[in-house]
Amino acid sequence: ARPAEPLPSPAEPLPPPTGSPATDARLERLENSPFWQDRVEDTVEVRPEAPRRTPGKPRHSRPSAGLPLSAQVSLVALGLVAAFFAWVSAEPFWLAVGHGDQGNATTTVCTGTGVTQRCAGQFTAEDGSYTIARVTLLGVEGTGRQPGAVTPAKMVSPDSQQAYLGGTGALLQLRWLLGFVLVLLCGYAIAGVTRARQLPSAKARRGAILLSLAGPLALLAGFLAAAY
Repeated sequence: ARPAEPLPSPAEPLPPPTGSPATDARLERLENSPFWQDRVEDTVEVRPEAPRRTPGKPRHSRPSAGLPLSAQVSLVALGLVAAFFAWVSAEPFWLAVGHGDQGNATTTVCTGTGVTQRCAGQFTAEDGSYTIARVTLLGVEGTGRQPGAVTPAKMVSPDSQQAYLGGTGALLQLRWLLGFVLVLLCGYAIAGVTRARQLPSAKARRGAILLSLAGPLALLAGFLAAAY
């Protein structure tokens, strides 16, 4: 019986040397064979390449959160149009409600006809408190167009540059009514170009539309106060 051989220590290579160089070489190759090694994950993560931009093709830009340039230009234009209608309807409104000074207008010159008519003359207050040497005459008809013709007229105040001939008839009422309606339409158009009616919630839409109307109405109130 062969004596029991001592177990090799963990630090010693397995198996122990046999003394034969050829055998030891084969055992060493077997021990270092990749078969005994742990399998290493050989999957390589490949990152997707960014798409190449074709030369001459513009990059897609992120849409701007603000108003486009066309909407901003339209907003300014509608504000100016609203200011014009507020200006031309302020004095007819005060005259239609009874505010103003009675007097007489003396025609100096009239040119054109219809909507292209332009007349100028002199206005004298009925009580003689003031006289304006040259004012624009509006509502001149018939013989009132002749130079030197004297016609009853009204002015809002001595600071005005316009005198309205005749009484507070339908034409004068139409002047301020049409102007007020056009001012409101400008406010509604502002709500359209600024996309106020496209907001997600009903509360936000109402608030934005009211703000759109508030701008032209504020202009109208300012011109009314200035004309008074």
